[in-house]
Amino acid sequence: MRVNNFHRIAEFRKRVGISSAVPVVLSLMMPAIAASEEIFRESFNDLPDYTSSEELNLEGWSFRRNGEVNWSPENGHPDRHDAFEILASNSDKARGGTGKSFVAWRESYDPGWQQWNSDGILMKYFPEGYDQIYVEFYIKFSPKWTEAGTSKLFRMFSWSGEGSPFQFFADGNSGPIFLWDYANSNYGVRNVHSYRGGPHGENYDFDSSNISDTPRPLVNRGDLSLNFTGDTEGMAEDGGYPKIRDKVKGGYISDDLNQTVEMDQIYGDEWTKLAFFAKMNSSPGKADGKIRQWLDGELIFKNDSVVWVDQNPEGKMVKWNSVAIGGNDFFQEYPNSERHEEWYSIDDVLIASDIPKDLGVGDGVSSNPPAPPTSINIE
Repeated sequence: MRVNNFHRIAEFRKRVGISSAVPVVLSLMMPAIAASEEIFRESFNDLPDYTSSEELNLEGWSFRRNGEVNWSPENGHPDRHDAFEILASNSDKARGGTGKSFVAWRESYDPGWQQWNSDGILMKYFPEGYDQIYVEFYIKFSPKWTEAGTSKLFRMFSWSGEGSPFQFFADGNSGPIFLWDYANSNYGVRNVHSYRGGPHGENYDFDSSNISDTPRPLVNRGDLSLNFTGDTEGMAEDGGYPKIRDKVKGGYISDDLNQTVEMDQIYGDEWTKLAFFAKMNSSPGKADGKIRQWLDGELIFKNDSVVWVDQNPEGKMVKWNSVAIGGNDFFQEYPNSERHEEWYSIDDVLIASDIPKDLGVGDGVSSNPPAPPTSINIE
């Protein structure tokens, strides 16, 4: 199966003005900009029409991945989709029903083993890097979204600047990494975090010693599968339960902590705002790194004991320098003969060097541009 790799490093150097004589990794030594500065903002509306099977030509974005796509037009299925699209014809899937957005298509495909498919990633790289980083975006799922399966939706990480930025394993060039995934189980919709360590391929596999005081122990290299009820205890700004709005029953999820929360209660048929903040630990092995997560402006997860970069022979620390939306999917719910696809859409991405002021902490930039019109019904 053919996999399209990331845009060539040489072309990236030319686009951002780095001489071919200077290793990209040295640019990580550049000083970070002042705290609370907006780093990057993307509404997608001004980008050209684009699908992930094309070479990257999107101003402001650094790399893309278009892998493990079975039902795409490029593979002889003109009535199906590439891993992701940014198209004016998808305006019904943009926030407010106008303009463009990042529309990812996950496909149900079973090759006879546990393969992850439809790997579409759009990545922003900051050569200078930051000790802390804040990212927010809006997400909406297809009304016909199948609750089963797992999909990687967002990640922020440190890349060495050498080799592929998408080689994420212990022998790769990236780490630490934080991923946020969609998943559903017999216990309802999950809030899935995945933690991987650094620096850059070293100390890759997290365990509970790398992040203490979590509601559950980490499993499978560093995955944390949380519910939206009891696992949110103490996570709110006031130390209580967050006020997560129940988009089906009304009221708040915390009104009934014994329930199994379904997907529509969290995401409904509307746009949901997600936000994440990560701060690197101060030195190798020091358990003072931070992670925060907000849902529709409500703090739902916090931890101040993360060992993002563990002890290593060089005593090396790294910076957050990469943010990516999209990812691959473990999704095998339909017969291959159906060539089943379904979409989710991400819009209005903001990346900043501190937590925005309107979240009540930090002294960051404003994170809320004027909302687009919402009078258009999305079918």
